[in-house]
Amino acid sequence: MKQRINLLNRLLATMIMLAWLPLQAQTLQQLPKVHGFAVGSGEKPWVYAATQGGLFTSRDGGKNWKNPYDFRFPVTAVEASADGTLHAFVVTQGLLRLSKSDPYWVPVSNRFGGQVLTQLSAIPGDSVRFLAHNQFGKVLSSHDGGATWSGSMGGRGPVNAQEKRGETLYTAKCQSCHGVQGVGETYTEEALTKQGYIMAPALDDSTHSWHHTDDQLVETILEGSDRMKAWKSELKEKDTRDIVAYMKSLWSQRALGCQGPKHMQCM
Repeated sequence: MKQRINLLNRLLATMIMLAWLPLQAQTLQQLPKVHGFAVGSGEKPWVYAATQGGLFTSRDGGKNWKNPYDFRFPVTAVEASADGTLHAFVVTQGLLRLSKSDPYWVPVSNRFGGQVLTQLSAIPGDSVRFLAHNQFGKVLSSHDGGATWSGSMGGRGPVNAQEKRGETLYTAKCQSCHGVQGVGETYTEEALTKQGYIMAPALDDSTHSWHHTDDQLVETILEGSDRMKAWKSELKEKDTRDIVAYMKSLWSQRALGCQGPKHMQCM
């Protein structure tokens, strides 16, 4: 699974480097790979295309397209609200907003770790609620305008004393690399373009953490792996098992039931 994730990251980096050209007037057929569309409001609405080469716009119903925004990396989702506000998910920059009162794109959130949004929708009549879909098939929701997100398919979160101790340790020792609630390292230009760069993986159930037993996870934390340092000089085994308990509180029932060697039967 680790090899698969690294391969996907290298493929994404290759597509980025091939896609980034000073593209302006284009027909629909000439656009880079399209990830999604959005249509603004009004009698002659703008049409937006989230593409591998950035965010393109059309004023003639999609016949001709221009790229007015200086995004170096792919735009994987775009949403146009009735009031003219745009939201776009840009790889390495996260969720951005552009409204009539904003002269520039405003950062909303870049705490998605190894996730990218592939679909984004605002709830009609509610300016702060959004639904989204990521590349792992997980549904995400936000109730504060996109600043924070929760998943509908993940675990319940920490509830018992061990899981809460693990959350405290995770926040202090692991979160800076593996992301808030184990979403993984956030995509950066270095991560996507530097040959041999190894991203800190997600520790929720979106990638491969649940493919390992508790003992394997404990050993990896204590002994280190790839670019992760060994924590055995700072953490006791009990501390490490508390962290693993917190990690597992982020997993779905399916992942918990398929943990370890059984994961091959659940793929």
